[in-house]
Amino acid sequence: MKKIVTSLAVALAATSAFAGGLLTTTSQNAHYLRFFSQDADINLTSLYANPAGQAFLNKGWHISASAMTAMQSRDIQTTFPLYSFNAGNPNATHKFEGDAFAPVIPSFDVAYVQDKWSVSAHFGVVAGGGTCEFENGLGSLEAVASNMLMQGALGMGIPANMFSYKLDSYLKGKQNYFGFQIGGTYKVLDNLSAYAGIRGTYATCGYEGGLYNLQILNPMTQSYVPASADIVLDNSQTAFSVTPILGIHYRPTKQLELAAKYEFRTKVNLKNSTTPESAAAVALLPQYADGAKVRNDIPALLTMGAQYRPIENLKIAASWHYYFDKSATKYGNKQDLIDGNTMEFLAGVEWKFCKWVAASASWQNTIYDLSDAWMSDMDFTMTNHSLGLGVRIYPCKLLNIDLGYMHTFYQDREVTTAATQMKNLYSRTSDVVGIGLNFAF
Repeated sequence: MKKIVTSLAVALAATSAFAGGLLTTTSQNAHYLRFFSQDADINLTSLYANPAGQAFLNKGWHISASAMTAMQSRDIQTTFPLYSFNAGNPNATHKFEGDAFAPVIPSFDVAYVQDKWSVSAHFGVVAGGGTCEFENGLGSLEAVASNMLMQGALGMGIPANMFSYKLDSYLKGKQNYFGFQIGGTYKVLDNLSAYAGIRGTYATCGYEGGLYNLQILNPMTQSYVPASADIVLDNSQTAFSVTPILGIHYRPTKQLELAAKYEFRTKVNLKNSTTPESAAAVALLPQYADGAKVRNDIPALLTMGAQYRPIENLKIAASWHYYFDKSATKYGNKQDLIDGNTMEFLAGVEWKFCKWVAASASWQNTIYDLSDAWMSDMDFTMTNHSLGLGVRIYPCKLLNIDLGYMHTFYQDREVTTAATQMKNLYSRTSDVVGIGLNFAF
């Protein structure tokens, strides 16, 4: 019973639905979708990635608004011996499909630039993102339930060869970390600037679902009878946290840009709000009691980038990201199951082939180092490659428009747990589209 409730409580909890690390979301706007390597870019829409670069924008006001739509599937093919006794699907291998969808992911940027200094602000979803729904639950939940039902049947004197069960299962989770960042940039030299800022993050998460209509076959009557009460969880979580941010930008020549940024670890204590209907779950797991707190830190992040213009209308960029995942505390010290910190390598090219349009393409490789023990159907991700494409349109001097698309190719991963006789094959897909309006005056 406790394992079932534990699975419900941590289900869907923590991987980012979009580009970035295990929790961090770096895909902040439509410009990113078409040009990933923004870490040395001079652009208002690169404010999140390279805040120190804002000092080199033209003097005056710069304002941007962007909206993205993201679609992701998280599919698990689970093999477990007792699944064969499921009357609805008598097969040792079951497929569990989860769909994550975020119809509108907003972001806003604003900067005011003077000769030596500038001030800026950014708003966006900086971690997590969206809602994920498993219409038929998760394999780990059914595995624990089927084992519990079999033990109950054997205790009632039902022979193993006559055991059969039915159940309904459902899970839905949402996780959004909304960040508001403000800061200032100062030109230390004509070709060197420094940034200091702070981000306030409001986290809102929620999990609902459970196991319903648990029944076993009565061989005497050849009918299914209730075997357990429904096991449910209805929980929401909120938290507010603060992240200091430092950045630097260096322009050794007119053609070359170099930059770096460091975001400190964000300590996150999610406060529970749990309904009375979840009382049985709370009795077994008091950490999910109404008002209790659950730790889920956002890791520190170091980024470095370079950008070069061989000719005026062509820019080539490369970046590196390093997420300090092993130092970000998670509930139950799950960070100890991470073998190594996450790294990303990014590259992009943009060509303004006419006065009105610039086209771009970019590539990103996110490399996770996660142990088999860390992976579960409740929280999984895999090393992946992303491709971004798009255009920037210049209809007039004061306005440009970004149109971007990103697709992520995940590497399937198979994990076998000998102790539970369970095998999981994990797969994911992800697509994001976006539009952004950028003004300067």
